[in-house]
Amino acid sequence: MDAAQQVGQIVQAAEEAAEQLRAEAETRSRERIAEAQRAAGYRVQAAEEEAAEILAAAKAEASRLVAEGRKAAEAEAAKVHAEAAEVRASAREEARAVTSEARLAAREVLEDGSELSTDLRDLSSSLRANAERLLRDIRLAHASMTARLDQATPGAPVESDPRPRRPAGELDVPEFVPGR
Repeated sequence: MDAAQQVGQIVQAAEEAAEQLRAEAETRSRERIAEAQRAAGYRVQAAEEEAAEILAAAKAEASRLVAEGRKAAEAEAAKVHAEAAEVRASAREEARAVTSEARLAAREVLEDGSELSTDLRDLSSSLRANAERLLRDIRLAHASMTARLDQATPGAPVESDPRPRRPAGELDVPEFVPGR
C-alpha cells in the first residue's frame, strides 16, 4: 500500500468519524428532548391527578359545610378551586422549564458535535493538502534521481540537478493549525 492510499484511508476514516459523531449528537439530542417531554407529561398528569383529588376533597368538604351554612361552604370551595388552579399552573410552568432546559442541553450537544465535525473536516483537508505536497516532493525527488541515473556514465562525474533544491531536512509547514 503506497502513501497516497494510506493518506486516503486516514482521510476517509476521519470523515466517517465526523459523520458518526454528528449522528450520535443528533440521537442524544432527540433522546433528551423526548425524555424531557415525557417528564413534563408525567408532571402535568400528576398535577392533574392531584388537582382532581383536591377537587374531590373540596366537594366533600363543601357538602359537609352546606349543613353548616351555604355561604361558608361556597367560600371554602372557591378557595380550594383556586389552590388547585395554582398547583396545575405551577406544574405546567415547571414542565415548561424542564423542557426548555432539555432543549438548551440538546442545542449545546448539537453545537459541540457540529464544531467537532467542522474541526475534523478541517483536519481532513489539511491531511489531504499535506499528502499532496508530500507526493509532489516524492515525485520531484524520484524524477531528479532518475534523471541523474540516466545521465551517469561509468567514470564520468554526475551532473547536478538544475532545479532549485531545498536544504537537507527542510520541509513545508503543514497548513492545519489546531484551534482555528
